[in-house]
Parts: sequence; C-alpha cells; structure tokens
Amino acid sequence: MKNLGKKLGTAMLAIAMCACATTSAFAASTTDTPVVDENNTSANFQQKITYTKDASEIVPAYTVSIPDTVALAKDSTTLSYSLALKNDTAFIPEGKKISVKIQSAGYSGNLKKFAVWDSRHLHEAEYLIYNSDASANPTYYEIGDEIVSWTGSNWGTMTRKIKLKDYYNVGAGNYNGVINYTVSLEDK
Repeated sequence: MKNLGKKLGTAMLAIAMCACATTSAFAASTTDTPVVDENNTSANFQQKITYTKDASEIVPAYTVSIPDTVALAKDSTTLSYSLALKNDTAFIPEGKKISVKIQSAGYSGNLKKFAVWDSRHLHEAEYLIYNSDASANPTYYEIGDEIVSWTGSNWGTMTRKIKLKDYYNVGAGNYNGVINYTVSLEDK
C-alpha cells in the first residue's frame, strides 16, 4: 500500500507540474494590442519584421583575380587574369565591360616603364607584355593600355605573356618591380 501511495503521489506531482508548465502557453499573446491600466501596469508586445528584396534590386558584383607575384624567366611567362561573377546569373550589364588596365609599372623611383631593378648591382632589366606566343604579330601592351576585358556572359580566365626584353644582356642579380592595375566597370 505504501508503494501505491508513493506512485499516486508521484503521478499527481507530475500532472501538477505539466499543468503549470502549459499555463504559460495559454497566456496572452505578445502580438495582441497592449492594454495597460491600474490593475495591469505593463504589457508586452512583439512586432514582426519582414523584408522582401526583388531580384531587380540586386547589384551584380564581380571579382577580378590577378596573381600577387609573377617570376620572369628565360622564356615567356603567363600572366593570368580571372573574372568571377558573384552570382552566376548576374552577367555584365549590356553596354558595359569589366576592364583591367596597366596603370603603372617599374620599380621604386621609376614607375614609368616595364622594368625591374637589381638594387645591389644597380642593374635594370626591361620586359615586354604581349597577347600571345602563338601570334606571328603579337600585340604589345604599354602603360595605360587595357590588357583584358570581359563583356556580357563572357567570364573566366584570360592570359597574356610577359618576357624579358633582352634576356642574354641582363646581368646576374635579384631584380624586383611592380605592375599596378586599375580594374573598372565601364562603358564599352
């Protein structure tokens, strides 16, 4: 009989706890219009926030990747330029293009020509940038030129070539320089 009493007591306690726990679910909704008076001096209110963005509001974004470092060698080296669309359906707008231009090039104190500098031996080595080794008459680029561009749904990687202008007359040394680019979305 003692066990039966304990079991009934435990069951009644569990039922009471469940009843207390569910009473908060039946409390006034926090989305009902709040009413306060002398007996109820405060009330809670929950406001729902929504936002809808139409696809026409999305401004396409583009990422152009240019390698941080390019090592000149005896033979030509490939310069790679890659365009990635942030949203694959966000093609470049009609009448526009993504353009990469050579803003300046050279080395400290001389950013006006395609050259690298060996500060230990005080030697300069000039280089050329051009479109392709396969072309009989390659297009050579200069500072200020557009080196690559993308339009419409045309995206991916484009390559150009870079090589020392006169490899056999370049002295031994460690040469350094830079190429500075501008990347822009502009009219065709």
